[in-house]
Amino acid sequence: MYINNIHSSHYNPITISAFPLLHKFIKGVGNTPLIKIESLSKETGREIYTKAEFLNSGKSIKDRAAIYLLNNALSKGLIRPGGTLVEATAGNTGVALALLARTYDPPFKIRLYVPESLVQAKIDILESLGAKVIKCPLVPSDDPEFFNTQAVNYAQKNDNCVHVNQMDNLENRKAHFETTGPEIWKQTDGKIDAFIVGCGTGGTFSGVSSYLKEISNGKVKAFIADREGSGLHSYIQSKGDNWDHEGESFVEGVGKLSLTGNLNDVLSIADGSFRALDIDVIITLYRLLDEDHLSVGASGAMNIFCAKQLALTLPKGSVVVTSTADSGERYAGKVFNKEWLVEKGHWDKIPEHLRVLV
Repeated sequence: MYINNIHSSHYNPITISAFPLLHKFIKGVGNTPLIKIESLSKETGREIYTKAEFLNSGKSIKDRAAIYLLNNALSKGLIRPGGTLVEATAGNTGVALALLARTYDPPFKIRLYVPESLVQAKIDILESLGAKVIKCPLVPSDDPEFFNTQAVNYAQKNDNCVHVNQMDNLENRKAHFETTGPEIWKQTDGKIDAFIVGCGTGGTFSGVSSYLKEISNGKVKAFIADREGSGLHSYIQSKGDNWDHEGESFVEGVGKLSLTGNLNDVLSIADGSFRALDIDVIITLYRLLDEDHLSVGASGAMNIFCAKQLALTLPKGSVVVTSTADSGERYAGKVFNKEWLVEKGHWDKIPEHLRVLV
């Protein structure tokens, strides 16, 4: 059973018929294509695929989780249409919630807490959809100014208001266990050897990996892709002993310095991890445009770079699958901006034949 049917059964049919725009949004989520990365598959002698999640209704993978999370809050009576949905997000979940909110009458209000480093293009999109956006400092999760803590506090103090809680609400993970995982299994005819993806909330990694391991009786291996400035790679490699991290990264929406509720059992699911530096991400993003005519966002390029590294550790002919959360246009102000590339010390590291893309 796939996402359109799943979501139709998750929602009360009366509710769906009462909000025709909701039904239209849901129909546009899921069953995204699995795209073979021809350049890297040829280079490695392995088959590398990415799930094109930028083709969902809201142009990102977060549409899947947003539907489950909102339905969970409604079914529990935690909020009514016209109320306020509050979330801490790096952008894409906020876009998904804002689009969903507009399908109800009266529409939900949206209040989003975002990292102050969030690319301006995403903030512009969120505000154009009617969301109230609050920038938050980049501080550890135990700091009261942490963006998720601020979201929780606001929701607790206001009526008809709910913290969607993509970090810890396991409906996030469930969305990928019931939809993304089965789609990948069907699209590869069960001939998948490994799945790898970055972790923001951890819902995609945990949900898809759990499903693939279960249906394959453990044959499919699961790996985490991580960015520089995140401690998750170190945590996996040390089997939970440390969270060593260094520097920062422009890659948004992924990378952790502590576990979320959706990642609490990550050590029992993950078979390993791989790490990409920012320059690895940028060059991969450019290569995909140049050689595969594929526009992906920063986290997608990170996933695909790490998928290549993983593929090289597996026997020739192995099938590796990752996902692409969103497309590249939301990051144009950075990765296609020469001034930014020079400022960050990346320009001279980009192969000359790829600089024409800037």
